[in-house]
Amino acid sequence: MPTDPKYNVKKPAEATIVTEEPTVVVDDKGRPVNSPTPPPPPLYTTPIVLERKRSKKDKRRRYTSGTKAVQRLGLGLTKAAYRTTNSFAEGFETFSRRSSKSADRRRDGFVRDSLRNASAGIADGFAELGRAPGEIAKRIGSRTVWRTFRFFTLS
Repeated sequence: MPTDPKYNVKKPAEATIVTEEPTVVVDDKGRPVNSPTPPPPPLYTTPIVLERKRSKKDKRRRYTSGTKAVQRLGLGLTKAAYRTTNSFAEGFETFSRRSSKSADRRRDGFVRDSLRNASAGIADGFAELGRAPGEIAKRIGSRTVWRTFRFFTLS
């Protein structure tokens, strides 16, 4: 190995790069014998069918003439009743969850924090209950309200 005169350190010898051409074996007609492997079979053999999602306009409700207002009001009353019962369930669930945490946290925690937990449960219940009148109000059109108002004020 030659030495570097500046640091008196031996340098590695220069490496020579040898490149070899891959040998290709050909048959008597000049075609390569070792051809690449054939492509794998397709993953999907059956066609894929895509369906377009229907828009909201296509899904709108249809009513028999003269029954639209009654049906919409009935739907609003149903949703309001659901919100009312759901508000009780949500309030009791909040109370139960918080009371369980209080009982786990300290001795007599259920009793000590019962007023605070009950008020949180009532608050959650009333938050859901407050949305019930809106369900009915959404179902009644402003034209119906205006006509009813005019009927009672002008009569």
